[in-house]
Amino acid sequence: MDLRDDPVQERLAAAVDTALTSTGDLYQALAALGVPELGMPEELGGFGLGLSADVTVSQRLGYALQPLPGHRETMLVLDLLEPADVPEDALAAIITGTGHAAGVGATGTVGALRERGGLLWGEAGPLPVPALRPVLARASTEAGATGWFLVDTGAAGCTGLTSEHLGQPALSLSFTGTPVCEVVVSRERRIRALDAARIRQAALLLGLADRALGTATRHVRRRQQYGKPLAELQTVAHRLARLVGLADGWRLLLHEAAWRHDRHQDCTGPATRLLAAATEHALAAARLCIQLHGVRGMLSHSTAATIYRIVSVEAARLGAPATLRHGRPGPAGTPVGTAAPLPVVLN
Repeated sequence: MDLRDDPVQERLAAAVDTALTSTGDLYQALAALGVPELGMPEELGGFGLGLSADVTVSQRLGYALQPLPGHRETMLVLDLLEPADVPEDALAAIITGTGHAAGVGATGTVGALRERGGLLWGEAGPLPVPALRPVLARASTEAGATGWFLVDTGAAGCTGLTSEHLGQPALSLSFTGTPVCEVVVSRERRIRALDAARIRQAALLLGLADRALGTATRHVRRRQQYGKPLAELQTVAHRLARLVGLADGWRLLLHEAAWRHDRHQDCTGPATRLLAAATEHALAAARLCIQLHGVRGMLSHSTAATIYRIVSVEAARLGAPATLRHGRPGPAGTPVGTAAPLPVVLN
């Protein structure tokens, strides 16, 4: 079985790895390579490579321990919006890596956001810190329904407070009569956007798992126990081998799910189960990496501890594995495994 990526994915992965060595702003370094433009639809001026490109980027970001939630947030909002609804100035900033989008209140419950007379009121956050324009918010309306609204964070009545959330920089927004523009987000677009978000998240988690297994493997080859490397102990070698083997299978399923999505085939079930499997796999790999490093792995500055912290955050971002795997009802009563409402993807 040939598990290698195709030539385009191999070159893209190598280019992302090169960008990760940049000492400047990582978003702008990736933009110089065409990220996220490569995965954007042609209607938005992108190259139309779709998820096949996005999963490669997300995997390499995971392996480098650079989750960059702003990238996945931006792609999620672009998937939700019709091309004509994306502001041109915001799109130009996204393509150059100087601006990002974010989604707010996209779970089954609307939360505290209220829209009255074209003005938005309420609190939102925490969100990824990079410059957020636009924000796509789901809020209740005067008629008692819910709607989707584009918010310019630079408009009057919008203030932000930077902070830290789950060990990462975050931004909380306060809306006090902020002008908004209503947009239509169809059910079909919500479902496809959710599928794509889950596949991207699965790719990131599999990249994190690969880094954990690689770090653990190098450690047990160097670490001596009972006069020989830890890697020669069957209890160690078998546990690592099992996870390495599983990783190959999950990567195949990842690329299949991205392939199905790019061809507009139904992939809600596969995407949901893939994310559940990738989450459990990444958690198992991170825990094993910590265990094999012993006390060294518990030091806050160690690679093993860093991997564990990031995996713990990303594993909870789009739902617990048990909920995803068994298709339990979401917040609005819709089965997660079939057509769940769009989740909040926050930092």
